[in-house]
Amino acid sequence: MDNLTHTLSGLVTARLFPASRLSMRQRYIAGALAVNMPDLDILLAPFSSELYLLHHRGETHSLLMVPIWAWLLSWIFSRMFKTPGGWRDFYGLSAVALVVHIAADWITGYGTQLFAPLSHQTYALGTTFIIDPLLTLVFLLGYLGSLWKKASMRPAQLSALAAIAWIAIQFSWKQQALDAGQVYARAQGWNDTVITAEARPIAPFNWTVIIREGEHYHYAHLKLNSQTQQTATPDANWLGRALAAFQPPALANWHTVAKFGNGLNNSLARDIWARPEFGFFRWFASAPVLYRIDHHPNGGCVWFEDLRFAAPGRDSPFKFGLCGPDWQSYRLSRDGTATPFR
Repeated sequence: MDNLTHTLSGLVTARLFPASRLSMRQRYIAGALAVNMPDLDILLAPFSSELYLLHHRGETHSLLMVPIWAWLLSWIFSRMFKTPGGWRDFYGLSAVALVVHIAADWITGYGTQLFAPLSHQTYALGTTFIIDPLLTLVFLLGYLGSLWKKASMRPAQLSALAAIAWIAIQFSWKQQALDAGQVYARAQGWNDTVITAEARPIAPFNWTVIIREGEHYHYAHLKLNSQTQQTATPDANWLGRALAAFQPPALANWHTVAKFGNGLNNSLARDIWARPEFGFFRWFASAPVLYRIDHHPNGGCVWFEDLRFAAPGRDSPFKFGLCGPDWQSYRLSRDGTATPFR
């Protein structure tokens, strides 16, 4: 989730926190800072991009680590505000704000390492795109209402309930998208499949359904709130064209891609995929497919992408590969620039 939404959720959490010896100003400041603390894992990026990828939403986003981070934050806040009760005055609020941040990231499709460092498996409810303007608005209204009705928790309570209700609605849309994938898989006679659904930006009823069948992925962009074919006018901008790619389930355009490509590319892609240098991407990607192979005299580059981040009108931001002759890891930017990934 984006940091504006995190901050607003922290402010609403601070208002919901029971009255204590802390002033409302102190609670707001502590809530806003605590709820953003988990994203300090970005400090790993200047030292190692690979280390950041592997530990982003890791130890700082772990439920197991909440007691430790809450104590550290509480101690810092007690030094900032010099309250009579010391760190104990801030511990409860800090712990709840951290859990709110973890929950807000868990509902997105990126994945969160809830039990790091004991386990680096990622978990994702996958109901909500990483930037959700309506969810941001819900928390903003809750905070503004709390400033207006200073003596009442009602605005913050309504905000929290509205956020939960909105996520529940998104969960029901995800189930509809998964059901559409199951209908298509059964129609094709596929029995051994894994079906996932990814929320898309702009329109919350737009979803991408991905069916993994053996070493092939079948995917379609679905518009769940319509039964008519979507079209874009010849002069439509990129947004209009992108939204028109989402079709009702009955009219969906299904695409098929091979995980390792076809023909001569297949054996090279398999070789690169299995190399130890590419272990970080094998851990990261949930729907990995060969993006392309660039052939150069020095050995070329073999690129993979993760389909869960690919959407109409928007290239996947996560394209990684190995480049010869030493086959070191690189990241491919949207402008086609390859940079070492270390």
